[in-house]
Amino acid sequence: MNKKRVFLLLFCALFFAFQYGMKSAIPNVLNENLRIYFKANATQIGFLFSLSFLAYTTMQIPTGLIIDRISVKKIIVLSFFFFSLGLIAFVYSPNYVYATISQVILGVTSSFALIMLMKVTNDYFSPKKVAIVSGLAMSAGGLGPVICNPMMAHLTLRFQWQNVVTCCGLLGILCAAIVFFAIKEKDLIKHTAKNKSHSIIQDIKTVISDNRYIRISIFSMTVWGACSSFCDAWGVPLLTYVHEIPREEAAFAISFAYTGMIIGSSLSAFLSEMFNSYKKVMLGEAVCFMISLGIISFAHLSIISLCIILFVMGAFAMSQFLAFPLVLSLCDKKLSATVTGIVNTITMLGCTILVSVIGYVLDWSKGTNPTYSAIDYRCSMIASVASVLVGIVVLASVKITLSKNTRRKQG
Repeated sequence: MNKKRVFLLLFCALFFAFQYGMKSAIPNVLNENLRIYFKANATQIGFLFSLSFLAYTTMQIPTGLIIDRISVKKIIVLSFFFFSLGLIAFVYSPNYVYATISQVILGVTSSFALIMLMKVTNDYFSPKKVAIVSGLAMSAGGLGPVICNPMMAHLTLRFQWQNVVTCCGLLGILCAAIVFFAIKEKDLIKHTAKNKSHSIIQDIKTVISDNRYIRISIFSMTVWGACSSFCDAWGVPLLTYVHEIPREEAAFAISFAYTGMIIGSSLSAFLSEMFNSYKKVMLGEAVCFMISLGIISFAHLSIISLCIILFVMGAFAMSQFLAFPLVLSLCDKKLSATVTGIVNTITMLGCTILVSVIGYVLDWSKGTNPTYSAIDYRCSMIASVASVLVGIVVLASVKITLSKNTRRKQG
């Protein structure tokens, strides 16, 4: 196996972990700090972070088209650098308006992470191993939130929160410099050259004309929207109010969900190989995810029970991850980044919508009361549970018979 390709994949996983960890830790752990700093309510904070999701979502198709045509190295370096710069700009925003601009920058630059990871996996590794390799890479990337959430909660108790985020941004800039000097253009095979003559419009039409991509994407959207809105934005305050635990313990508990995701990526890929079916595994795990999310939202658990069920929830949430190797097995390799971009565009709509809806329901439930209560947070979670149920119904209606041998032939 070419060492440069493995090295490239590791850097893609590193960027995925970095941006994912920071985008999770800042709204989750620093939720109260940001409300005070920007003098904002829950709806405004929800809108603020939904802008990042919106920019991320809007950029998915352009990002896929760019990655299919432009140097991999340039994209990694620029994404790393400007995302890190955006972190620093966000925490020193003088007011709410500047903060919204910074969130858009973070959304745009982070939009390259997942697509780049799937593109490198699909281009440089055996087709029959795409699910396993990408699952392992996603597992490595999932370490970002596991590390960043408790780390951010711990450090911000001892240091000024803006300084903590600034140091993380400077670390990201250093990583971008390492990528720049470690990988040479001559070491990379120009897979994109063969696709430059293709019409961009034609590429998009080829993908969206197959309604299987759309319905698989809707499943991915509903499941990941529920998971991301909980783990990346509202999980810590919900656990604090519903389960009556300190913020630092809540951030620690959330890390178990991300740990479950790390295991879940590889486990889902392994199960899909074992049962020769993506769809069965996706449906089964999605049902278990919905049940575990409901238990966390509406039951009162001890910290030990909470950590266990959060781990289980995170593992089952990765049923969403299988949407990507599934659609890649159905498409032409030269369109892999474009297909991934379109699927992820629809997927991230779930995050964009739900993170704002939960904030709106919170304010609606609170009414004229001076503070939010456990009942308010439980009401907001009804939207997430309903979202998963919709996704299960949509995927169940898709007729896909794709055995392991068929996947190998298509590869």
